[in-house]
This record gives sequence, structure tokens and C-alpha cells, in this order.
Amino acid sequence: MAEWVRRQLADDILGGRLGPGEKLNEIRLAERLGCSRTPVREAFRLLSGVGLVEAETNRSVVVVRPRRHDMHDLYETMRELEASCACLAAARLDDGDRLLLRSLPPWASAHAATGEEEDLHTILHRAAANPKLADLARNVRHRLLPYWRLMEGAWAAWHRDGAPSHARVVEAVLDRDGVAARAAMQAYVEAARATAEQSVNLPRS
Repeated sequence: MAEWVRRQLADDILGGRLGPGEKLNEIRLAERLGCSRTPVREAFRLLSGVGLVEAETNRSVVVVRPRRHDMHDLYETMRELEASCACLAAARLDDGDRLLLRSLPPWASAHAATGEEEDLHTILHRAAANPKLADLARNVRHRLLPYWRLMEGAWAAWHRDGAPSHARVVEAVLDRDGVAARAAMQAYVEAARATAEQSVNLPRS
């Protein structure tokens, strides 16, 4: 039940129905979702773990307020985690994931995702064969979802303009060149960060 509640609340947050800074009332949410307060509290804990809500000093829970410095830190972290995944994947890629990489569409993947989509990042997370590293990388992509939503007007441009960098990552991994794969992924995420910073107007603190 808690996972179902988490999904409902995450959809409301990412869909803009629960706005940044909005206080989440445990009792009202339980009534609206037709459940007890226990799964709502557990859902708050899960959402906090992926950066969609935050607890305030008075013990209330609010929807996270996107901030520019947080976005920068997330992209910096994403750059290094995804680069490590790409480097390991170049050495460990199996035939199934090799085929999936070759069949990817020729446009750039979303910066952020729930982890349920099959794209460049999810393939490399799996191919790296390091579950702990993959979990960290997925968590950061999930934390970027509120920022990705704010970039809605720039999605098409990123999918197009990020395509060459995306292709270089795929090529390096398929060539089993770990050094090139790491560098290509770092450049790819840096391009994503630059697009986000140009597209999203956020306070610095």
C-alpha cells in the first residue's frame, strides 16, 4: 500500500498538482487515497529518500522547493556516477544489452527518470553489473525529476541537441573503450546541466 501511495503522490508532485513548498497533510491525504495514515507516513519517507519532499523543523512535510545550487550539485553528482557506470559497462556489456544499445533511438535520453524507462542510462546501470553504484545513479536521476519537469519547454531541443553526445557515449561503450566512455558520459551530462541551467529560472538558495 505504501508503494501505491508513493506513486500517487509522486505523480501529483511531478504533474504539478502538489506545488513546491506545499504542506502535505497526512490525515487529508489518507482520506483522499482511502487508506490509513501508516502508508502515507511510509510514502513520505520514500519520497524524502528520492528528494521529492522534505521534512521541516516543525515535523511537517512539504513538497521540495527546487533550488539552483541543489540542481547544480545533482548534475555534478550525476556526471561522476553515470561516467563510472559507462566505464564499467564498456568492460562488462553482455550481448543482450549490446543489442539494446544498438537499437536506441538517435536522440538524447531524458536527464531524469523514475528508473522504469529503458534508455541509455538504465541500460548502462544494468550493464555496469554493480548494483550499489546503479542504485546511487538511479537515485540521483529520480531527484532530478522536479527540475526536468520545469524544463518542459526545452525537452525537444535537448533530445535533438544532445543527440551527438549521446551517440558518442554509445559508440565508446560498444567499442569497449572504458576511458572514452567515461569522458563521453561526463561531457554528455555537462551538456545536460548547461541546458538545464539555461532553461530553468530558480532561486539560488
